[in-house]
Amino acid sequence: MRHVLTFLTLLTLPLPSTATVHVAVWTGPGLDTDPNPETNCWTTSVWDVKWWNSHLQELPVKEKVVLIPVKNVHRWRHILYTGVDPKTGRRVDVVYVPGGWRPEDHWGSDWVDLLRWAQLHLGLGYVGICAGATTYIRAFPCVKAVDGLKGHAEPRVLLLPHPANPLASEPGSTYETRMYYANGPGMAFRRGWYTVKYYIDRRWHTVRAYCDVRGVIKYLEKVKGWAYVVGRWIVDGVEKGRFAIMSVHPEIMGRRDRDPDMIKLFVYAILWAAKRLPADWVIHLSPESVVTQPGGRVTLTAELTDWLGDPIPDFPVQVEVSGPDGTQTLQLTTDDRGRVSLTLTAGEAGLYEVRFRALDATATAQILVTAGLSVLSAALWAGLLLLLRAGQRPQRHLH
Repeated sequence: MRHVLTFLTLLTLPLPSTATVHVAVWTGPGLDTDPNPETNCWTTSVWDVKWWNSHLQELPVKEKVVLIPVKNVHRWRHILYTGVDPKTGRRVDVVYVPGGWRPEDHWGSDWVDLLRWAQLHLGLGYVGICAGATTYIRAFPCVKAVDGLKGHAEPRVLLLPHPANPLASEPGSTYETRMYYANGPGMAFRRGWYTVKYYIDRRWHTVRAYCDVRGVIKYLEKVKGWAYVVGRWIVDGVEKGRFAIMSVHPEIMGRRDRDPDMIKLFVYAILWAAKRLPADWVIHLSPESVVTQPGGRVTLTAELTDWLGDPIPDFPVQVEVSGPDGTQTLQLTTDDRGRVSLTLTAGEAGLYEVRFRALDATATAQILVTAGLSVLSAALWAGLLLLLRAGQRPQRHLH
């Protein structure tokens, strides 16, 4: 109930012109030690965020980003365990691990447990670049390394549409360019259910979690696999932590505002992990409106996809049927095409609503059951229902 009350409060209070994303950044052992600030992962990240914050009024997403450098291991572990920085008292939205060499080896022998707890229990976001991507791959099963350690280069890459990609943010759009690479992993991934274990508070936790993962940037040469992968974890029907991991370096390419597009790509990874960009699953219903008589049989088909139209298979869909004779709830699971079908027998006369819900995606079909309608009257009712649905259908806004 607390989450509902918080949501209602947000609806009634005036929204600030800008909000703030707090990002704890590991700057301790294992961080990139390049003495040249122009090619150092941490210094260029700072420059990029400074540029972003100074141009907020010109940007479509007005979220200020605050980087909190953390080099003390105990402080870092406290953040992963509580989600709060003990020094500033700030609640952290995202933890960010820049490039370097195996920084996780300095976090304690149970670092995997802490990172899994932070993502799957606390719901903290994670951003990892180069070594930070390898850190994530070592801890979580849905992304793996298939290549890497290929030196320094600027390979051609293909940027695919995703809300976390400001350079190709609409379905069907792509963008080809060259990006700076420095020994990061080429990645592969698999969307689906995973059993993840971690040891916290002196006991083992076993979590059945769905990894909704997608590729954003793919290597076209030099390295095999994906250069940029994003995803989110879903546990018990609730979105937990998001992640954005990449082996190319937009933060270095954007240094000192040399390439604002690369700065935006870097900051959008942070915004995605902080849940400030839409995940945008969609449920498509067929049919959306039906007119029938008592005893008539109606079959509804719902298709669960991401905003690009790719199906979400093997995922639970809750269905609630409400009408004059009461409310009934049942649970279905999407097939490999992301579909579920439901056949209903119409009860007494009246208007029925069939609501489909899968995580943050919802859709409602309307069934009008009426006795003694002529063919013409039924057609008029069907047209009226369609007009009502068209007026109620929300518009999607992508950044």
